[in-house]
Amino acid sequence: MKLTHKDFDKDGKGTAGLIPEESEDLWHLYNMVAKFDTIKASTLRKIQKEGSTGTVQTETRKIALTILVKSVEYDAAGNCIRFSGTNCEENQWVKMGAHHTIDIQLNNKLTVGKERWDFMHLQQLDQATDIHKSAEVAIVLLDAGVANFHLLTAVLAKDVHRISVTLPKKRVTTTGYDKAVVRYYEQVYAGIKDHIDLDLVKCVVLAGPGFTKEDYLAWMLLRAQQLGETVFLQKKSMFVCAHASCVHKQALKELLADEQVQKSIANTKAAMHLRALEDFYQTVKNEPDRVSYGPRQVKESIDMGAVQVLMVVDSLFRNANVATRRHYVDMTEGVREQGSTVHIFSQQHISGEQLNQLGGIACILRFPCPELEDIDSEAGLSDDGDELVEIAKEEDVDAFT
Repeated sequence: MKLTHKDFDKDGKGTAGLIPEESEDLWHLYNMVAKFDTIKASTLRKIQKEGSTGTVQTETRKIALTILVKSVEYDAAGNCIRFSGTNCEENQWVKMGAHHTIDIQLNNKLTVGKERWDFMHLQQLDQATDIHKSAEVAIVLLDAGVANFHLLTAVLAKDVHRISVTLPKKRVTTTGYDKAVVRYYEQVYAGIKDHIDLDLVKCVVLAGPGFTKEDYLAWMLLRAQQLGETVFLQKKSMFVCAHASCVHKQALKELLADEQVQKSIANTKAAMHLRALEDFYQTVKNEPDRVSYGPRQVKESIDMGAVQVLMVVDSLFRNANVATRRHYVDMTEGVREQGSTVHIFSQQHISGEQLNQLGGIACILRFPCPELEDIDSEAGLSDDGDELVEIAKEEDVDAFT
C-alpha cells in the first residue's frame, strides 16, 4: 500500500493518505478502519439540479466527499471495500448528514481520519505501507547504462528505482565512454544507498546478461574504500553476481531458481518455510500422532494448546467469506499468544502449493494427540454446523456497535 501523506498531532489525532495497490491492501483497510473514523475520497453521486423553467434534472457527478463511517463491507471477490456513512464536511452538492457509500478499489486514493491512532493502528499502517521493512532480497538488474531495482518479500516483487544512462559507442579514444560509465556506476551506487537498506535485506543480487555486474561490483568496492563507506565493505559478502537473460522483471523468476542465489538466501522466509514443511513430513513419518492438518483438526489442536509450529497458506486470509477469514486470523493470533511459531506461506511459492494439498493449514504438535485421527482432515471450520459462522457474524456486528 502506498502512503501519500500522514499528519498526526501529539494526541494521535490525524489523517493518513493511502492508495491500495494489492488485494491484501484492501484487507488491511478493512481491519484499519472502524466506526466513527472518517473516509475522504472521490465518489460518484446523483445530483439534482433545477433548471430555469422549474424542471428538475438528475445527473451523476464525480465529487470529493468526506463521510463519518457507520459500517464497512469487504468484497474480496470484487477487490472492493464499501464504506457507508454520513457526510460530515460542508459540500455544495451534498447536505450535511446525508447518507452515502464510498467504493474503494485498487489504485483509488483515500484519506483515513481517526480521533486517535493508537499503537496498533500505527504499527499496522507502518507494516502495510513500508515494503522495505519486509524486504528479504534486493535485486539490481544491470546492463549497458540500464539498472532496474527490485525488492522481494516472501510474496511480492516491487519495483523501487530505475536508472537509464546513455553510453556512447567506443571510439579509438575511450575517454568519453569511460566518463559515461563512471557516471552510470555513480548513479547505481547512489541508488543502492537510497533504496536498499543493507541492514534489512539478506542478499543483494547483481544480475544481467553481460559483464556489467562484475565490473560494477569491483568498481563499487573500490569506490566504497575511497569514500570510507564502511557499510559496503562490511556487507560485501551479501553481494552476489548472477547471470540473467535480460534486465526486465521476468528475469526475477530465473534468478530465484539459480543455485548460487538460493544458497545466498538460505535464511530468508521462503527458505525457512521449506524447512518447516520438511520437518512436518519427517514428523508424519516418525511420529504421526504429533501432527494435524486441515481446518478442523488444527482448530482442535489449538484449543488443546498442543500446537508447536503452525503453517498457514496466505490464500486462507483472502477468503471471500469474511467470517471464515476472521476465524483463521483468530486461530493464528491464538497460536502466537501461546508462544508458538507461526509461518505464513505464500501460495505463489512451491511450499505454499504443497501446503494447499494439506488443506492450506497444518501444524506440528508439542505432544501426541491420537484422538485427532477421528476428525476428518478435509472438514472445514463450520462443517459441524453454522455455530462458528454465527459467532463471527456477531463479532462483525459488535465491531460497529
